[in-house]
Amino acid sequence: MEDIELPKGSEPLANQQHENLAQAYVETANKKKAGEKAGYTDKSNAFRAILRPDVQERIKFLQEERAEELGIDAYYVLKSLKSVADRCMQSEEVLDRDGFPVLVEGPDGSVAPQYKFDQSGANKSLELMMKHLGMLSDKVKHEHTGADGKDLEIKVIREFID
Repeated sequence: MEDIELPKGSEPLANQQHENLAQAYVETANKKKAGEKAGYTDKSNAFRAILRPDVQERIKFLQEERAEELGIDAYYVLKSLKSVADRCMQSEEVLDRDGFPVLVEGPDGSVAPQYKFDQSGANKSLELMMKHLGMLSDKVKHEHTGADGKDLEIKVIREFID
């Protein structure tokens, strides 16, 4: 009979404190709070434990399991972000407390309903979608070559002022 290989991280960790840490991190998404919840008194020990490959695999498995239970995948997230961005970019009529449109006078003297636009919500949704699609990165790429791919030539020029 063949042994069936289980997915990485699917088995509870042998070290109960590490297992508690992984479970707590999935609940809180905060290393400090997870360490406290798992019973670590020294936060540096919790931080070292959370960096262990077996703990990382367990966290990843638990996060994927949770997302699957909720029906959340990359497509769902992108679709939701697009919906938020679309909604935020719509012009929304401003209403007074009685539910009537607020009217404003335009530059030419005409009267028209006032509209609002949720710029920050639209920008944040678009930013998250761009990051997911690899169109935007928080990482800074340092290149040590010229445009032609060759090493940069550095010339030191000294100018003495009398």
